[in-house]
Amino acid sequence: MRGFVITILSVSLIMILVMLAMSFRNAQLSTERALMEPLPMIYAAFLLDDIAYELNSIIGPDLYLDERNDSMIITIKDKLESYNYSPELLAYEPLLTGEIADRTASEISANFSNLTDGEITLFINDDYSYTNNHITNESIFTRDGSTGVAAYEINFTITAVRTNVTHMAFDDNGSVNVTIIYTDLNSTETEQGKILPDRVNTFKVDYVGGGSMTVIIGLKSGNSGSLSMKSTGIGAEIAWTATLPRLNATKRLGYEYDATIDYTQGPVRISKRIGK
Repeated sequence: MRGFVITILSVSLIMILVMLAMSFRNAQLSTERALMEPLPMIYAAFLLDDIAYELNSIIGPDLYLDERNDSMIITIKDKLESYNYSPELLAYEPLLTGEIADRTASEISANFSNLTDGEITLFINDDYSYTNNHITNESIFTRDGSTGVAAYEINFTITAVRTNVTHMAFDDNGSVNVTIIYTDLNSTETEQGKILPDRVNTFKVDYVGGGSMTVIIGLKSGNSGSLSMKSTGIGAEIAWTATLPRLNATKRLGYEYDATIDYTQGPVRISKRIGK
């Protein structure tokens, strides 16, 4: 009788230990799933950021965003020159859909068709747009209705001899502070003043050989406070900073190209514009 009781107790103890082990293992598996399940999404975020970075290194521009307590600062460095990025983009697209997709065990397709005609468009902070047309050598920064800009600082450099300057007609009653710094083979000059954002305010420099550089601030296609820079018959390096209203809490700090990507890896499926 005593041996029977000991056997029963032993079996019960073993069952309890087995149940505890199974419970511990299930808890461990549950923890591992909780840790592992978000990883594909994290991998996707890193990969899409890398793609945006690589695209930016191919076609530009250099873009800097600075959110402050009372304002948003956008700085862009770019070139106004006749150039078509189509060959680089046509080479990059199969790299994405082929080698990168294979290495990440994913399916990737991209659409660069809106970037392969010499015109690059960036959508900034969900509201603003920046376009650089490398066929017409014109860049435009704008926003539907109004940019709300408080100040522009504009720099451009041209390797040519200046022949004439058409100065901007500043207005002391204006609400937008403007600084224009231009450098060429003559020297570096600076103009400062205020303009009204709902008017067309023009600054132009002419160069030997018939080239020119034109800066227009104000009304553009019905949108006030816009910035347009256009070089004719000559290349230019440009850099400008816009001081804008503080970013709305519902808006996203970042940029997107007018190009899309579709990414699939297991349960993760993402279709969006390429950006950061």
